[in-house]
Amino acid sequence: MISPVIHFSGNCLVAIGLYEKAFKVANKQVTLYKDAPDNHGMDITNDMFDLVMHSTITLCGTEFNMSDVMENKTAGNMVCFNVFLDSEDEFLNAFEVLSNDGKVIQEVGPQFFSKLYTVIIDRFGIRWQMILA
Repeated sequence: MISPVIHFSGNCLVAIGLYEKAFKVANKQVTLYKDAPDNHGMDITNDMFDLVMHSTITLCGTEFNMSDVMENKTAGNMVCFNVFLDSEDEFLNAFEVLSNDGKVIQEVGPQFFSKLYTVIIDRFGIRWQMILA
């Protein structure tokens, strides 16, 4: 499964509020950085505590993930794709193909929400977050 992700530079909660006014919203779930478990493995600073680490909302029947990231985002480069893979072989193959001539943002490794996780920007500039369930 692939789902769209929108990254924001500190205003994700405001954007979610806007989308709730504009569209029919269902299944809203929001987790702030301050709610991350103790073993999160991320560099979370105090100024990130009240920002969105992960959210899921369904807009007009399509599920979106949204979060705040610490890199500056410019209108037009805020979208990436979450790819949920079923096997380690499938995960590693996709990593190898997408990282070839691409840029690895987050090295492959376990996360508290996934057996394996990575973030890659492919050679075409598309950002992929790969998650092994």
